[in-house]
Amino acid sequence: MEEHGPVQSIDRAFEILERLCGSRDGLSIHVLSEATGLHKSTVHRLLAALAARGYVRKDEESGRYRMTTRICELSEQVVESLDVLKAAHGPMEALSQTTGETVHLVVREGDEIVYVHKVEPDVSTMRMFSRIGMRRPMYCTAMGKAILAELSDEEVDRIWNASDIQAYTEHTITSLDRLKSALELIRRRGSAFDNQENELGVRCIAATIHDYTGGICGALSISAPMLRMSDIKIAQFTPQLMAACEKITRRMGGI
Repeated sequence: MEEHGPVQSIDRAFEILERLCGSRDGLSIHVLSEATGLHKSTVHRLLAALAARGYVRKDEESGRYRMTTRICELSEQVVESLDVLKAAHGPMEALSQTTGETVHLVVREGDEIVYVHKVEPDVSTMRMFSRIGMRRPMYCTAMGKAILAELSDEEVDRIWNASDIQAYTEHTITSLDRLKSALELIRRRGSAFDNQENELGVRCIAATIHDYTGGICGALSISAPMLRMSDIKIAQFTPQLMAACEKITRRMGGI
């Protein structure tokens, strides 16, 4: 029993915290005892320990216990420590190794995307021209389109009108109607693609990464020369890409 005592106490303390978090007006020892099935003396002891550390306080008028903002302070520290680059590093390395292709990570900055990390395979016959810190408009890259596909039509229109639309290659989308058709397909597929639209001879597939708020905090892509990125390869790589994005999302506190 002694071996499991500390763990059991932690579990009970968290149950009390969760009960208090769900109560707007606070809870009395009696109510907490009934709700948790714990003896009143146990509840009182745990509340005293939580109060000593600043997580709960007792309302002297009502006798009820309430949560303090201490737990919010801790959550803010956790959120501030979340870094998409740190979260993505391992999954990107693994994805590049298993696919044998280049993996990129971008974040949105204003109406553009910025390349913040790049992992190339150990042996590659072709190097991507991308570089860390490089900016690109959203409409001509798989990662940019993956982000655009999750935005409202109004926001897509605004970004399009604010962008300097130009053909980086003969395949670049330069029509808003064509872009919207592409975005609709991306929404149905769940992943985005770039068929030589940003760089001749290169195809890419991409998907977004989300954080604890549910918002987009980045996008990941696999890029490869046309000869190695056939439709069959895209079908093979897409589940691996999605799994990597999901892993990074979980590390960022997202669902």
